[in-house]
Amino acid sequence: MDNWFSIVPFIVAVVIAMLTRQVLVGLVLGILIGSFSLQPGIASTLSKMSDYILTAIGDRDNLRIIVFLYVFGGLVGMMHVAGGVMGFANQIQKRIKTEKSALLVTWATVLVTFMDCEFRIMTTGPIMKAVKNTINVTRSKLAYAIDVSTVPVIVLIPIATTYVGYMVSVVAGALNQATIDRSAYQVFVASLPFNFWAIAMVAIGLFAIITGRYIGTGFKANSDSVFQERENEEIHRESLEQELEQVKPKAMNLVLPLLLLLTATFYLIWQDGRSKGAKSVLDAVQQADATQAMLIALFLTVILALILFLLRKETLSELMFHFVDGGNQLLMAIILLVLVWGLADMSEDLGFSTFISGTIGTLLPRVIIPVTVFLFGSLIAYFMGSSWGVWGLLMPLGVSLAQATGASIPITVGAVFAAGSFGDFTSPLGETTVTTASVFDLPVVDYAKAKMPSSLVAVGISAILFVLAGLFL
Repeated sequence: MDNWFSIVPFIVAVVIAMLTRQVLVGLVLGILIGSFSLQPGIASTLSKMSDYILTAIGDRDNLRIIVFLYVFGGLVGMMHVAGGVMGFANQIQKRIKTEKSALLVTWATVLVTFMDCEFRIMTTGPIMKAVKNTINVTRSKLAYAIDVSTVPVIVLIPIATTYVGYMVSVVAGALNQATIDRSAYQVFVASLPFNFWAIAMVAIGLFAIITGRYIGTGFKANSDSVFQERENEEIHRESLEQELEQVKPKAMNLVLPLLLLLTATFYLIWQDGRSKGAKSVLDAVQQADATQAMLIALFLTVILALILFLLRKETLSELMFHFVDGGNQLLMAIILLVLVWGLADMSEDLGFSTFISGTIGTLLPRVIIPVTVFLFGSLIAYFMGSSWGVWGLLMPLGVSLAQATGASIPITVGAVFAAGSFGDFTSPLGETTVTTASVFDLPVVDYAKAKMPSSLVAVGISAILFVLAGLFL
């Protein structure tokens, strides 16, 4: 029990984040308290805190993640202003004849907008909303079709998304803190089949669209009459829609960069793995430095995409402005990530892993670790509304518990990711909930209530599967 205080910064971070609904505030206070316990005094505490933050930023692997996130956001910004998504959506919109086809096409656009949730919603949403002018489909169903194909789908994609870099990094931080010598990317990929909530939610969403049978009463034929039009639009959202309408559609400005990014990433991962002795594609993926491969592929794609856009008569100043603007959209995520790294390093200095192994790890049977982490994390995630925040806060705890009890690390990691995904999708504070409701002129709380029943069904299914996985895997 000598290291009992090591868990206090995490508890403070979680509680403050839930009370204030500001993950950033919780993380800062958590690091401050931990730093004070190590070096009391205002100046000494702030100095210790800055040391942890600067050390986190200065780490080579961490820097690669930071650069990847910012540059990826910049690429998304350039593709947006170049009219890539609008051009592609305009092409497929011609094939929309019925409500079902409209909803299926909405799902189909994920093939070219899977890189980021906000990117998908803000580009596809305004275009699909215009479908209401020709097809009798409710705004709530269109919103749900986009929403259920954002977080639940994107968290299951192991390459070329803004989520991948962050998810791998929080796994890496947790593994390092627990002194587990395993590849973070391999653990991340191994955890994907165990994100039961996301898989169940995707199945429920597709079932609803194909059969027309929705869970809950918020998606009936006349449900738009229940949702009152919002009186005040967010200026930022409105300006983005207006900007999107002014962009000249050019589908190839999305298709070509996307194909290049995917092809280059897969090739570089395969090449790196083969150089390390891999005999098959699967071995190559497991042995390769995937983060480095993705970063190089991203640099190559940005350079060639910029040349392509310039050749297609886009202006350099406009492209550069939106590159920086797109990168800036991820600055909060980057700051959050740096604080998570700092908190993990600081808690380890306080003896966090030793405390977990010697106390909590001896009290809980290993079979219930994944389901406990999932249900506890889902509760926190609902009040916080931040998948990234929950992942950063709970991943060190989940991995340490798994190591201490002998539970499966990939299953437990999948449970943490499932919990955060639930909160992002379900909570009225969730980023995708707020953004989708804003685009489709739906009251946020009413829209969140409408999709709550289907999300809770997915939670029930997931809880059962996590229990079974804990028992038999």
